[in-house]
Amino acid sequence: MTGTSESTAVGLLDRYALERELGSGGMAVVHLAEEKKHARKVAIKILRPEFTASVGAERFLREIGIAARLSHPHIVPLIDSGETEGQLYYVSPYVPGGSLRDRLRAEKKLSLRETQRITQQIATALDYAHRNGFVHRDVKPENILFADGHALLADFGIAHARRVAGGEAITESGLAVGTPAYMSPEQATAEEDLDGSSDIYSLACVVYEMLTGEPPFHGDSARAVMVRHVMETPRPVRALQPDVPPGVERAIARALAKRPEDRFASVLDFSAAIEGVGPDGGVGFSAAVRTVAVLPFVNASSDPENEYLSDGLTDELINALAKVEGLRVASRTSVFALKGKAQDVRAIGALLGASVVLEGTVRKSLERLRVTAQLTSADDGRLLWSERFDRTVSDMFDIQDELADIIVTTLRGTWLADLDQPLPKRYTESISAYGLYLKGRYAWNKRTQEGVAEGIEYFEKAIAEDPGYALAYTGLADSYALHVDYRNVHVSSGFERAKEYAKKALELDDSLAEAHASLAWTLFIYDWDWEGATREFRRAIELDSRYATAHQWYAFLLASRQRLDEALVEAHTSQELDPASVSIRRSLGYTYLYARRYEQACYHETRAIAMNPAGEESYRVLGLALTLSGQHEEAERVLREATTLAAAGTYTKVTLAYALARNGKREYGEALALELAEKRELDYVSPVELATLHIALGNTESALDWMQRAYDERRGWMAYLKVHPILDPLRDEPRFQALVAKMRL
Repeated sequence: MTGTSESTAVGLLDRYALERELGSGGMAVVHLAEEKKHARKVAIKILRPEFTASVGAERFLREIGIAARLSHPHIVPLIDSGETEGQLYYVSPYVPGGSLRDRLRAEKKLSLRETQRITQQIATALDYAHRNGFVHRDVKPENILFADGHALLADFGIAHARRVAGGEAITESGLAVGTPAYMSPEQATAEEDLDGSSDIYSLACVVYEMLTGEPPFHGDSARAVMVRHVMETPRPVRALQPDVPPGVERAIARALAKRPEDRFASVLDFSAAIEGVGPDGGVGFSAAVRTVAVLPFVNASSDPENEYLSDGLTDELINALAKVEGLRVASRTSVFALKGKAQDVRAIGALLGASVVLEGTVRKSLERLRVTAQLTSADDGRLLWSERFDRTVSDMFDIQDELADIIVTTLRGTWLADLDQPLPKRYTESISAYGLYLKGRYAWNKRTQEGVAEGIEYFEKAIAEDPGYALAYTGLADSYALHVDYRNVHVSSGFERAKEYAKKALELDDSLAEAHASLAWTLFIYDWDWEGATREFRRAIELDSRYATAHQWYAFLLASRQRLDEALVEAHTSQELDPASVSIRRSLGYTYLYARRYEQACYHETRAIAMNPAGEESYRVLGLALTLSGQHEEAERVLREATTLAAAGTYTKVTLAYALARNGKREYGEALALELAEKRELDYVSPVELATLHIALGNTESALDWMQRAYDERRGWMAYLKVHPILDPLRDEPRFQALVAKMRL
């Protein structure tokens, strides 16, 4: 019989007749049996030997003997325990109504009313246990059973007997016991002295699953799931189930707080909030939630070329509202990720953490312009305001100002009485320059070689119309910096011009956070001016702490300086500010790779791929992280898939060659070396690609030759000499150490 030795089964035969296996997990195997003395069905849980060895037989039997004293209508009692043939076991009455897991398999998710009923019954059981000094430590759907429709909490066999007044903590601390999908962060990290807050977190995971049909976190391994509990924030409940009241969503979010002190004071408080009668219950607006999401306005014109107007209006409203003290605005990247996707406004609000959603249309016909807009409550889908504007194109500025004023006035009249009126800052008075700038940003945001080139053309035309247009110069700076990324070319001309235009923007307006961040990036990645770049990044964040890109790029600088903990804080900050950005998610994975925390790197790159399955760079970083963690076959699969993508280039092939060579397969890399030697006769090949390839093949001198070339060309890759893991084989080489010294690293 699975997981149970024959000798163990024989040792139980004098009292129990084992019938069949009911289930098994990481810690034990459960059997249905008949207790011979009373002719009743029981469930016998037999612990696995490795768990027994971790806990200790004497300690476990002492603890379970105390747990057996628990007597409550919603707790499945323990009726026997012992040790036979070196294996520990304990016995409970068999509950024939099935488990919550069985119900979720059949129904996927439960109604709010049923979820509230089950939560209330299990909460009373946990409250009783907590008051008697016990933490369950394994609250999950499998351990919630049903008897005559009532929910019962089973399996106090691994309960943690807490330290009571003057008493001894019985369960050995420091052991991560439980089920990964439902573990609290402190349990996942095996912290000592768990208390009832850990069970509140686990119960919240179960409630989340009852309402949405899935637990808060998934992962490819138990360790990956546990890491997510410690590091990640789950998707809002209403992003998956819009009908859930906002108060219930907020209660779950509070119960899932990473820090125990940020959760509810008791499990009954959590249950009351789920019922809607506690401090976090009900459907009322939470003063802490002051976020508006401006969805991309829809181009309702017959000409698709007019889309720059609808996108531009969206951008301007985001910028205007972001300057209102006391109001948070969902980032551009987050809202534009939803462009063209019809979703329930309540789900959008939950996904973006927004309390209200603004949406609308723009129709242009010759010089006439019609703009419609509506503001909707994300809590209950209630329409707060709607209006239509019939104007001319030259009135675009007035429409933007009027819309921003109306939105704030509407919010002040409903929930947010203390909001300031927006004071929009106009960067140009030329409607023609403004239109060209909008077209430039629209083209730039395509993030393609052609789109960036087109953006440069529009920004230059905008500056010709208004030479004092600071935002247009930031557009040029970003375009020339990005142009380097999308073309396999020498970097000097692109970055010199990017720096020139960023400085020009700052001459015109030193308060532009975007311009400071653009300048900081060129100082870091091209000039290798660590102090100057740090100063400019900090200035950008000081001017606009919500500018996610500044945090994203600053994380790379900190990582390159081996300040990896600080880098991870900045990278996570950028991801929290802009959760829908593929680039930021990928950068977070990069930062974990530099920190040599490959499991987390793989997790974030997998998320980035899920967000954009055509994003070649995410596959490349994932493949590299898998290689460095020794998962060679999976790395090869991922990187071969990457080579089939439209954006795949030489760097993709080189990364695949590196992965194969690390697994003893040199043929692909050797053939690629010959291919690139021929290509160099006709075209430019980046020295970074060639250095990586020769590192893979173990050609140390050739690798160092190409690294010297990368230094001469001021390739940004050189900034990471001290932290990039693939460079480890070269670290003791005098030429490598000389490069590190020249880089002032």
